[in-house]
Amino acid sequence: MQEDTTYSIKDMEREFGLTLRTLRYYEERGLVRPVRRGALRVYSVKDRERLKLITRFKALGFALVEVKEIVDLLEAPRGRRKNLQGLRSRLSEQRELLREQCRELEKVLELMEETLTEVNGEIIAQDGGNLHGGG
Repeated sequence: MQEDTTYSIKDMEREFGLTLRTLRYYEERGLVRPVRRGALRVYSVKDRERLKLITRFKALGFALVEVKEIVDLLEAPRGRRKNLQGLRSRLSEQRELLREQCRELEKVLELMEETLTEVNGEIIAQDGGNLHGGG
């Protein structure tokens, strides 16, 4: 891919599954900086790479402010190793947070199953054991 390749906002919308509104919001927040040619937004290869990172870190559960910090950190010209170590630490923390959320969701799902079982039992009791009772 050549460095002078450019993309339209529609190209970015299609490739990343983002709405035009979201792309404009990312621009307002300084996450991407497309060149303006009149009313058109022209995205560079660098903008496209940033959007790849943004969508990845959003999918990993990071807040947009954190995503911007991470992407900026990864693009910083100095201290690449230190930046990567910092990123590794943030990713590990996020992984633990997601695991905790999974544990909590498992508890909620168990409670849901218990509640559904109780409700089904009540329905059966109300129907006198007739599973096809009116309703």
